[in-house]
Amino acid sequence: MKNVKITEKLFKAVKIMLEGGATYEEVKDYLGVSLQTCARIKHSENYADYKNVLAAMAVKNKGYKQAKANPKPVEEKPVEEKPVQVVEHRQNVTIQATHYMMQEMQKTNELLKEISNKLAFIVEQLA
Repeated sequence: MKNVKITEKLFKAVKIMLEGGATYEEVKDYLGVSLQTCARIKHSENYADYKNVLAAMAVKNKGYKQAKANPKPVEEKPVEEKPVQVVEHRQNVTIQATHYMMQEMQKTNELLKEISNKLAFIVEQLA
């Protein structure tokens, strides 16, 4: 099978065929994409999501290949048990909220108050 580059147009075509009820085999025959690619496209919401899945797979495969190429030697040294020493560190942290963040928090608080009032009304009506 030849290597087919998945463009946004091809992604949309595969998505339309799959949503129309075509099987993976039919998509493979008509558009020349692999069965795995069909599955990835079917489970992706959009083209950007599909590209993110491919990028994640590439990172995972790269790590696997590096680990396979450079296996770490297993050292068998006796483990010496040392007493655990707990050191306590105290420090102050100051958080500064931006104006946008404060507005969003106020909106969230207002929404929570509205929900609380509606629930109170419902409970009152039931009683």
